[in-house]
Amino acid sequence: MTEFLVEATGVTKHFPLTQSLTETLSRQERRSIHAVDGVSLTIGRGESLGLIGESGSGKTTLGWLIARLFEPTSGTILFEGRDISHLTGRELRSWRRKVQVVFQDPVGSLDPRMRVWQIVGEPILAQEKATKSEIRARVGEILPSVGLPTGSLDLYPHEFSGGGRQRLALARALILRPKLIVLDEPTSALDVAVQAQVLNRLVALQEEFGFSYLLITHNVAAVRYVADRVAVMYLGKLAEVGPVRQVLEHPLHPYTKALLAALPVPEVRRRGARYRVSGEVPTLISPPPGCRFAGRCPFVIDRCRTEEPLLRVLANLPDQWVACHRVEEIGVIPPDELIGEAPVLPDRPSTMPATPSPER
Repeated sequence: MTEFLVEATGVTKHFPLTQSLTETLSRQERRSIHAVDGVSLTIGRGESLGLIGESGSGKTTLGWLIARLFEPTSGTILFEGRDISHLTGRELRSWRRKVQVVFQDPVGSLDPRMRVWQIVGEPILAQEKATKSEIRARVGEILPSVGLPTGSLDLYPHEFSGGGRQRLALARALILRPKLIVLDEPTSALDVAVQAQVLNRLVALQEEFGFSYLLITHNVAAVRYVADRVAVMYLGKLAEVGPVRQVLEHPLHPYTKALLAALPVPEVRRRGARYRVSGEVPTLISPPPGCRFAGRCPFVIDRCRTEEPLLRVLANLPDQWVACHRVEEIGVIPPDELIGEAPVLPDRPSTMPATPSPER
């Protein structure tokens, strides 16, 4: 059996434009939005892979492709060595119990008319035949794992805080004991204190159950805390992939450097010394040839505008992959040379602190 849980090769997802919008584009032939363009990556068993990048970079689309909420336009996605790119019907429904998704908006993803036991137990009904009492019993067993009391079985989503609703969404994803959980911005709508509780819980759950995470987020500190490796996306392509600490402390790709330099800096005296990029973000309808970042990159040369860089590994950094023609010339520029001092990002503790019960 393969050592990788997920192996994506050349995965592409293009969304055709509607006829009315196409007609406004000078009545040219129908075009597509290149949301994901030839992405290849792996997720190991029990591994957490962080996926970061700007809004519109294709992070969520890639996550949904891996969860088979979308069918890829081209490319293959292997799960435990099996191609799941074009599964349909019963095969797809049976496979879904292995992969679950925690969506970005816990309010929108929870039916306000359903009680907790119905929401969390819904995946059971989709996969198995079970009685009401059996579902309530299984939901009651999983709730303490996410920090919710078993006495909340008959409550409604509106009776929970934002953190409590996110825990409900996580409990629903856990109920079938999946092998991979796709986390789409799991902390975006939460305040800092509740974010810490949710991240602590994610790490503890992975240690307990051994599943893998694909963590899609803008929150670099969350990636540093939860993930083992990180992949950086820009306009539908991977710019850099590697061990989380290595990429965040010693970025290679100019886009990764710019992304880290854009992190908030509390000291006023340091705000002037920034690594800056300029220029317009290209459209995903007609992506430019060559490197997608060429129009904004301070190190651009003519080759960058015509020849697409391949994701490759450097001889002296065997675990860090980068798609840049000039990476050897640019060198490894740590964040402290970009913004004066590296941002303070916590390491994952060896022993998880106690997590207080969320406010309902």
